[in-house]
Amino acid sequence: MSGHSKMVSLRIPEDHALELEQRVGFDGMRNRSDVIRTAVRDYLKQPQSPDVGAEIEVHLGLDLADKFNQFCKLRQDKPDDIMRVALRNHMKNEMEEGVLLDQLLQKRMDELRAKQSAREDHTP
Repeated sequence: MSGHSKMVSLRIPEDHALELEQRVGFDGMRNRSDVIRTAVRDYLKQPQSPDVGAEIEVHLGLDLADKFNQFCKLRQDKPDDIMRVALRNHMKNEMEEGVLLDQLLQKRMDELRAKQSAREDHTP
């Protein structure tokens, strides 16, 4: 750490605080402040890119978050990559179902119109 440090207060969810505590003692980190300083330093080293795209935050809940983390470790994939694939697949499925539903509704409406037209043609 170079120069003087400035104290900054922040609020984080309790599950994040627990995760910070779990990292204390690894890689020479003596306390939560060391963990947070390392995380901020690593974040600031990342290049800023204006075309990164939209970013969303999803609160998974503890149970799903734990399963998701295990899944990521098992697959050795980054959570962002898995979420992008899952979202693309979900949107594709929803759009295909929507198109299929629209087609079915249109077909049914055409059938009903044809029946109505046939009745009108046979009415004296």
